Amino acid sequence: YLDPFWTTVVEQNGTGHEAALITSPEYAMKRLLAAGFEKIYDLGPCFRNGEPWDGTHDPEFLLIEWYRRNADTEALMNDTEEMIRFVARAIESKIVTDTFPKFRRLTVRDAMKQYANMDLDAVLENRDALARVAREHHQTILETDTWDDLFFKIFLSEVEPHLGWNADHTKLQPTFLYQYPLSMAALARKDPQNPAYAMRVELYIGDLELANGFAELSDPEEQRKRFEEEQALRKNLGKKVWSVDERFLASLPNMGNAAGIAFGVDRLVMVLLGADSINDVVPFPARERFMRHEKALLKESEGR
Repeated sequence: YLDPFWTTVVEQNGTGHEAALITSPEYAMKRLLAAGFEKIYDLGPCFRNGEPWDGTHDPEFLLIEWYRRNADTEALMNDTEEMIRFVARAIESKIVTDTFPKFRRLTVRDAMKQYANMDLDAVLENRDALARVAREHHQTILETDTWDDLFFKIFLSEVEPHLGWNADHTKLQPTFLYQYPLSMAALARKDPQNPAYAMRVELYIGDLELANGFAELSDPEEQRKRFEEEQALRKNLGKKVWSVDERFLASLPNMGNAAGIAFGVDRLVMVLLGADSINDVVPFPARERFMRHEKALLKESEGR
C-alpha cells in the first residue's frame, strides 16, 4: 500500500536510472543478516509519499529498525519494551515511568473478541462470512471489498481505538498486538502452532501505532508467492508496480530464524513529551514547510 518518492539517478554521461527514497531499510538489512551478521540496527530517515497529514504522519520520518538471528516475536516484544523503559528513565519521563504497567500482550483474535465480540477463527479466509459479521456491525459492504478490507472496517472502528489505553480510557496502556491472520503476514513466517496466523507484532501506545515486527519468513518460494500477490493488488489499486527483488529472494535461506522490528522514533518522542502532533517534534514538518510556501505565494499574488 505504500507510495515511495520516485526519482531518477543520473550519471555524469546522462544515463538515467529509476530509483526511490527508501520507505524502510528492511530488504537491505535482511541481506546483511544472510551475509552473516548476527545483530544489526539502522537509525535514519525514511520517506513515504501519499500519507495523511493528520498529526501522526510526515513524508520524512525517523525509523529505528533492528534484526537478530535466533529470535521470535517474543524476543521483539521484550526488546521493544526494555528500549522504551530505558529511554524513559534516561530522560526522566514520568509519562512512562509513573504510569506504564507491564506492557500488555494481546493476540489479534483475543482483541477482536474483547472489543468487537467477534469470533475471528469462524470467519478466517471466508469473505461471505466476514461480510455478514461486518453488516451486523453496521459497516458498509462493497462488492470490491476483500477479506482484509472487511476485517479492517471492524478493526479500525471498534478495536484499534482501545488498544493503547486502559479500560476507562484515562491512562496509557502500551499494548503489543500479535499473531495476525495469515493474509496480513507481509514478510512474517507462519505460526508453527497455528498456521492460519502469522508471527507478526505491532505496538500501540495511546492512539499511536509505534512499531511493526516479524519473525522473518526465510522461504523464498513462499515469499515470491506473496510478492506476486502484492503486485496484483498494487496493480488493482492503480499503484506503481516494480519487479521482484531476486537478490533478496536468493538471500533468504541464509537468514536463519531471524526476527526484526521497525520502530517510529518520532512517535515515541510524541508519547514521552505528551505531544499532540508529530509536527511538534520533528525539526522541519512538511505541513509547516509547504503550507508556509503556499501562503507566501498567495500573499504575493494578492499583492499584485
